[in-house]
Amino acid sequence: MQLSGHSHGGQVKLPGVGPPVLPPLGEKYPAGRYAVRGMVQYTNRGLGVIQPRLRFGCRPEITTVVLRTGTG
Repeated sequence: MQLSGHSHGGQVKLPGVGPPVLPPLGEKYPAGRYAVRGMVQYTNRGLGVIQPRLRFGCRPEITTVVLRTGTG
C-alpha cells in the first residue's frame, strides 16, 4: 500500500474533461485509488488551495484509512 500526499486533485475539474492543470508529480495519479504493480495506491485531494484560490468540481477531502490484518 502507498498513501500519497495530496495533489489538490487539480482544484478545478471540468465535466467530461477532468483537471486542466495538475502539479508535475500529480499528473499520473491526480486523486483517488489506483492499482499500481499489484499494490494499492491512494492520492488524497487535500483541503486547501493554491493560487488561484478556487475549487470547482473537486471537493476538499480528508481520508480515513483503516488497516486490518488478513484472515489467512
